[in-house]
Amino acid sequence: MKKQKLTLLSVLLFILIFSSCAKEDENGPASILLSKEWKRGMVDKNPATNPAGRILYYAVQNCQKDDTFRFGANKALTINQGANKCVNNEPATTTVSYTYNETNKELIIDSFKYTLAEESKAQIKYYAPMSSQTGYDYIVYLLE
Repeated sequence: MKKQKLTLLSVLLFILIFSSCAKEDENGPASILLSKEWKRGMVDKNPATNPAGRILYYAVQNCQKDDTFRFGANKALTINQGANKCVNNEPATTTVSYTYNETNKELIIDSFKYTLAEESKAQIKYYAPMSSQTGYDYIVYLLE
């Protein structure tokens, strides 16, 4: 009887440990990218995650405010241009490739390299270095 209880307890412990590890993976940065349809952010919800140096936030144009972004598990980023177009013949949707390296926080979208500064359910923040001639060190992009 003791051996059965011990075996049952071992199995339950294994299941508990295995399921808690799976939950951590589900909540990781890559799954946050995939978790919803994102739109351009206008206000930084967490300035503490900005890179050190002089930063410039990407200036979102009025025609871009209704754009949405969907990161796919197939490494395709689908951008829905929304009803407000910046150019008359702009396609309704555009799909580009992306990759994300969780170890070094490198996000590559359509061959452009960015560093992911924040990935939370409220905000995705990524940035790229700028030329020193601009007076800024980094340009920061926000998705919410």
